[in-house]
Amino acid sequence: MKQWTIWHTNDIHSHLEKWPRIFAFLREKRLAATDDLFFDIGDFIDRVHPFTEGSMGQGNVDLLNQLPYDAVTIGNNEGAALGHAELEHLYDHAAFPVVCCNVYEDQAKTTLANFAKPSVSITKNGKEIAVIGATACFTEYYEALGWGIEEPIQAIKREVARIEADVIILLSHLGLPLDEKIAMEVPEIDVILGAHTHHLLENGKIVNGTLLAAAGRWGEYIGEVTITFDEITGKIAAKQARVHITNDLPAPSDEAEQVEAFLTRGKDELRQKVVALPHQLEHNWFKRSEISDLFHEAACEWTKADTFLTNAGIYMTDLPKGIVTAYDIHQLLPHPLNFIALSMTGIELDVLIREIAEKEVELRDIPLRGFGFRGELFGAILTERMTFDADTDTALWDGAAIDPEKIYRIATHDTFVYAPFFPIIKRVKHKEVYTPELLRDVMTWKLKEEYGEGG
Repeated sequence: MKQWTIWHTNDIHSHLEKWPRIFAFLREKRLAATDDLFFDIGDFIDRVHPFTEGSMGQGNVDLLNQLPYDAVTIGNNEGAALGHAELEHLYDHAAFPVVCCNVYEDQAKTTLANFAKPSVSITKNGKEIAVIGATACFTEYYEALGWGIEEPIQAIKREVARIEADVIILLSHLGLPLDEKIAMEVPEIDVILGAHTHHLLENGKIVNGTLLAAAGRWGEYIGEVTITFDEITGKIAAKQARVHITNDLPAPSDEAEQVEAFLTRGKDELRQKVVALPHQLEHNWFKRSEISDLFHEAACEWTKADTFLTNAGIYMTDLPKGIVTAYDIHQLLPHPLNFIALSMTGIELDVLIREIAEKEVELRDIPLRGFGFRGELFGAILTERMTFDADTDTALWDGAAIDPEKIYRIATHDTFVYAPFFPIIKRVKHKEVYTPELLRDVMTWKLKEEYGEGG
């Protein structure tokens, strides 16, 4: 019986400490078996790493080129965390095709994104393989950046109906629940290589005859799928999935040097001076600080909000006295977070303040990764102007009663909108996303405004 092997990675998120082993392992497979296929399923980049920030992801694409992969799709960290021009040109020098069937050049969705194809065809051993890509539908972000984004299942169905192939593979940066739904609704797809929800399917999962495979997160695993064909009928006879633990793979002799070189290159790219501070600005994870006060002012100015709701854990370092570089600000706010402004009624604000009062002690010390947050601890919830009087069971604004009919404009960021900490936030109808600037870009602007370009 004939067999194909597919190697796949997903959600590495610029965990480049894993890359030397991943690359050495996959490069060996690439050289040993020219018929093997290699795919990445998105979120290979993450602007938390100075290497990625300094090169705006171009350095990460260079790493993919070195294998090279046969095709990749984009995740939200490629699609929604870069500016329009940065994504438009991210893959200009890619040695592989980018596949994505549901991102468009325009919000009217008349032209598919120029940087990608909806699918590609690969021929192996006389078999035609169609590889389709799709990414998570972060509508507010894509539209704010000038792209159009389509609901993925209808886009996938349209592409499947259009193509003819012996095998159909979907590179899905959509998450496990949607992958399972696609398997039920689009049985023509033979294999779904998944991502986005960081799920690990150690031995795959068969849903309606479709094999689902996924390799977890952060480069901790590499996925392998084997497809076996019947010699007589030429049809697929078996599909199997497994994963390889990256830490169990042989380490290249220069692993430490490679990892250090990634960091050094990032630091070099971000060494430009931003300002010179007359004194150190300090942070604190458990209460207000000089940095949080300055950034509260910046957030309200940038979004024209009445207050800024955040967790003190977003501030990772102090800013030193003297010259402050782009690298220093990146280390202070490494998260790929955007401002989101909420227009809340007084009634909604009352609910929010009560939800915060109920959970603030519980949340303070929890370690958190995800929802855009790249810190260590959640920290204190900073709620300037919003307080709760437990003695009278009253939510207050500036120490006074909240007007239930008034609209309050509250700035916050992705973590609070997409994490389920305070359910009322998800129910707020009017949300305004501020892109492409990340929080650190606004901090850079505020520091220059406050302390001058020349220090």
